[in-house]
Amino acid sequence: MHLGVTLLAPIALHGFLAHATGTSNDSNLTVALVRAPPPDWPLPVYSYKWDDIMPNLNSSIDKAIDYMHEAKENGANWILFPELWFPGYVTPITLFPSSQRPTLFFQVSIHNSILTSFSFPKGALYNNWTNTHLPSYIANAMVVGGPEWNRLISAIKATKLYAGLTFAQRAGDNLYMAQTLISPLGDQLIFRHKLRPSGDERDIFSDGTMDQLKVITSAYGRVGMLECGEHWYPSMTFPMQAQTENFHLGPFPYMGNPGDSRYLWWEGAEANTGAVGVYSNLAGAYSFVAAVGYSFVSSPLAQVVASISADASFEKHPMLYHTLDTTSFNTSETYDPDSQASWGVLQQIYNGFPGYIPKIEGSLVPEKNVSIDYLLSGALNSSQIDYN
Repeated sequence: MHLGVTLLAPIALHGFLAHATGTSNDSNLTVALVRAPPPDWPLPVYSYKWDDIMPNLNSSIDKAIDYMHEAKENGANWILFPELWFPGYVTPITLFPSSQRPTLFFQVSIHNSILTSFSFPKGALYNNWTNTHLPSYIANAMVVGGPEWNRLISAIKATKLYAGLTFAQRAGDNLYMAQTLISPLGDQLIFRHKLRPSGDERDIFSDGTMDQLKVITSAYGRVGMLECGEHWYPSMTFPMQAQTENFHLGPFPYMGNPGDSRYLWWEGAEANTGAVGVYSNLAGAYSFVAAVGYSFVSSPLAQVVASISADASFEKHPMLYHTLDTTSFNTSETYDPDSQASWGVLQQIYNGFPGYIPKIEGSLVPEKNVSIDYLLSGALNSSQIDYN
């Protein structure tokens, strides 16, 4: 049994009060989940209003370093940031309350993808964000090995934390939704790109590759990483679940409280806690979900064992802390031939795939790369929407 303790001092969390205390060791995994936004980000969380706000990589790094030191002081040995926190998961210029948003755009197309209603940036179709903000966003994307990256690595080494970072990466002529796990020594333990960016994200970010779906053995247990919508898709979840994680890092960009009608279905906690819960159950792992607003931890039984309201003060409670006793984690088992995510099950699915369905790859799977030159050309217009 893995004992979980939520640390956030002092605030009512999931039915009890707790304080951020304790010392770190390899059997005491304490994760600080950042749930405050980067500095240059519109609030409240559901706001689509940017006006004169522009993405700023350096300000997000400055704040991240502050949070690293705060997390260390509060006894954490791991820190996890939300999806694209560097420089931020952007939202557009014009505020559209949920009551005014066209319903057609948010219809779910089961045949194409359960997440075809995702939009990057949030609400981009209501204005020409690609011309007003995209050039600045590209300029503020992280370059691995650049001065901004090196500042982050230096802070990680100084605080001796494991750090889960998710950021917009500029590499050559492409942008990627990058995700990495950095050790306290500054080493890259995991480095990957979101395999297939969700919805309109794929119009801006290039695809990752399957070989980046890895689980590694850390001093605290076996751990892997996915981003946001990847928790819905078997091409991402199955290879990860087959590698027997003990715990999982699954950041989302932002999230609203369960039942809060101000958020769209994919922005709210109901759908996302469900997806992560199923993932956790099949993986047999605890999942840590950092998101601006509502953040949570899911158990291997698909139960939310820790959470914090999206409405909690970011200034007073910038992070949710949760601790696990890792003494019963089995790090020697890297796969289970008898699990629901195994080679045998994969072959069963392949052999049992309905014969009447043609063996056609389709247009979803082939790797897609988007040129930065194309993005800056003005050819991609995010303001076009069909209300009919």
